[in-house]
Amino acid sequence: MPHPNNNILIPIDFSEQSFRAVKYAAVVAQSISVRLNFLYVFEVGETSPAFRSKQHQTAINQVHKKFKSSIITLLENLGNNNQELFIEQGKVYDRILEKAASLNAIMIIMGCNSADDFKNRFLGSNTLRIMRSSPVPVLASNHYSNLVKFKNIILPVDLSKDAKDKLNRALAMAKFNPEIIIHIVSVVFDADEFLINRLGQQLVEVKRVIENSKVKHTAEIIKCALGYESLGEIISDYARKIDGDVIMLMTQQEISNTPYFVSSLAQEIINISEVPVMTIAPI
Repeated sequence: MPHPNNNILIPIDFSEQSFRAVKYAAVVAQSISVRLNFLYVFEVGETSPAFRSKQHQTAINQVHKKFKSSIITLLENLGNNNQELFIEQGKVYDRILEKAASLNAIMIIMGCNSADDFKNRFLGSNTLRIMRSSPVPVLASNHYSNLVKFKNIILPVDLSKDAKDKLNRALAMAKFNPEIIIHIVSVVFDADEFLINRLGQQLVEVKRVIENSKVKHTAEIIKCALGYESLGEIISDYARKIDGDVIMLMTQQEISNTPYFVSSLAQEIINISEVPVMTIAPI
């Protein structure tokens, strides 16, 4: 049985993207002991009959019926039956963050449209807003990414002060399953030996912390020519080549010696990567 505080929150709207998020949640639940909590939000301001008082309960019943016929059936097929549905009214963004806080959730899992698909504003724009402000990790999926196991976590690190925070979050995930492996990677563009040596020292310290935690890990520095590939392409390619499952990123500037920011980097990787992205807001 999962610990009562090991809650994962999955916002749903019965779209293709939210079904993908449900599948991701089931995979995570197979790796670490968690309870799956689903949230459906009737957004304030919509002209839906759901907001006419006499039809409100009917609309709620319809959501429950659809949840049972689609989500519950999907989870049963995936071998998971430990879940709960919450139905609320308000702004989607606010309700998601509030529900995650009330559940003391350890993770939010959301579907996210690709860059050329704007049909679903719920799991598009709100996903990126939540990534930037959620105090708990947010795992996002797109049309190209796939999650079949939750074992290999890709952890890009740099010389920033937030590297330790991100490492601690990754170690917190690893404590749930001794089979989880953290793959540390640093990317340098046209770097001199001084910068490479500094990154090498950083990796030594990171490795020391991981070894003390007795978590499986690897570490690598990738040297690239500026302008050959983008940072997002390099990280995505690396994750794919080593059979990574999740790329973990911070939601602020990541690489101090390049013009990239994680907010834009995360969007790039989400749009192109076959490996899902998990974002973390710095404490």
